[in-house]
Amino acid sequence: MKIILIIIFIIAILTGVGYLYLQQPVVVEEDFTSIDTSLNPAQYPLFDQVDILHNSRGLEAVITPFAQYKVSAVILSRKRYASEWASIISPVDFALGWGDVSKPENLEHIDVRQTLRWYRYRFGSECKITQKYISIHSSNHHIVPANDNVRKAVLSAKKNDKIVLEGFLINISGNYKNGNVSWRSSKTRTDTGDGSCEIMYVKSVKLDTNIYR
Repeated sequence: MKIILIIIFIIAILTGVGYLYLQQPVVVEEDFTSIDTSLNPAQYPLFDQVDILHNSRGLEAVITPFAQYKVSAVILSRKRYASEWASIISPVDFALGWGDVSKPENLEHIDVRQTLRWYRYRFGSECKITQKYISIHSSNHHIVPANDNVRKAVLSAKKNDKIVLEGFLINISGNYKNGNVSWRSSKTRTDTGDGSCEIMYVKSVKLDTNIYR
């Protein structure tokens, strides 16, 4: 009996290790240049957009890219979502900060919280930047991975990581459980409030020196 329990224990350990291994993203390239979070996100119009179709778990959606987008930033906060239709296509949100927001001497005085697909921040009097500066140098990004490897990469990212995301800003429309659904991305970093989050279709992720596509 004792031997059987030991065998079961070993099988459980191996199964767990195997599962964790399968959840790890595959590095497709290495880039040893440091991630520069001082610059604003880069956004360029698309002139040859092609809709992307998504069909899974009862969601039939059309993803419409409208701009090329690249952001190099610090992850101020991250939050997984799993309870609403949008989580089918976007499993995680990143609150990202760039420019002076990403500097360690300011980060330690900024507290960011995420809930219900929103982000909120508070900052102490020791912080050397203003509320207005923070509002236009940070944003909540709804992450839509382009494939399973990108999904694993973004889910492996942690708070305070420096990250580079490349892909598209998108709008989403479709049908879920016989009802119409839609989600529209912000087009600028200067807006606030409802509709000010970026919905990003991510094709490439850089964490540390590793690139995932």
